[in-house]
Amino acid sequence: MMFDQGETIVRLRRQMVADPYSGELTQGSWEAADELPIEGAAVAPSSTTEPASANRQMVITSMSVYGPPGMDVLRADRIRARSGLWEVAGENAAWVNPFTGWAPGDEFPLRKVAG
Repeated sequence: MMFDQGETIVRLRRQMVADPYSGELTQGSWEAADELPIEGAAVAPSSTTEPASANRQMVITSMSVYGPPGMDVLRADRIRARSGLWEVAGENAAWVNPFTGWAPGDEFPLRKVAG
């Protein structure tokens, strides 16, 4: 499903590069990440938590992204959306109407940690 008033988000994925010591493939830097615009997405607030800690003031903000079916998004990706850079915090999954079976699109969670 494409939302008529949706927004364009950008998926960032690190390229696989050869480790200089072992030669095995490993993820490269975020500076050279591949970018993929995803149009017609809806970004919705999910939750904010402030875990109690004597040594740190941390805030964890979560969002949900709803978009077209089959979005190419993996757990190791990042998303650039209207309010900054976010980590993908879970798997991309289709959401299905339990009454009709209609599958309008996919959803995946985002997370940002501050502090």
